[in-house]
Formats: sequence, C-alpha cells, structure tokens
Amino acid sequence: MSAPVVFIGFILLIPSVLGMLFCFYMFVSVANVPMSADETTRTAGGLAGGFFLLVGVVFMVGGLLGWLLVMKKQVLQCNLCNAVVNAS
Repeated sequence: MSAPVVFIGFILLIPSVLGMLFCFYMFVSVANVPMSADETTRTAGGLAGGFFLLVGVVFMVGGLLGWLLVMKKQVLQCNLCNAVVNAS
C-alpha cells in the first residue's frame, strides 16, 4: 500500500486499540455491581455495560479496518506495464 494509506491505517488502528482497552476496563468495572445493590443500580450497571460493549465492538470494527490498511500484502508486479495482481 502507499504511504498515505498506511498512515491512515495507523490513525485508525492506534485509537481503536486504546478504545477497546478502555471499553473492556469500563465493562469489567461496571459489571462488578454487587448483588446487594438496589434494583436501579443494577439496571444502570447493566445498561452501562451494554453501552460499553457496543462501543467496544465499534472500536473493534475500526481497528479491523485500520489493520487491513496497515498489513503488508504479497503482490506480483509486471516489469513491462506495472500491472499489479494479488499473489494469493
């Protein structure tokens, strides 16, 4: 891939990894609501946990897109016309 595409991939990949880690941490901390808490607190914890799970999935999709832009690909290139074909 060209240098600008790889740069865009890193711009997508790094915040996505950090966001997934943050969402995992928040999901675990919100999910540890004790059973002795009242029903409203448990419901709010469940909603917050679901929200962080959903946001984590969105970060995961962004990370996948960034990874696809960053990873190196094997290609075959013609010496005469510079046509490029995927090697796999």
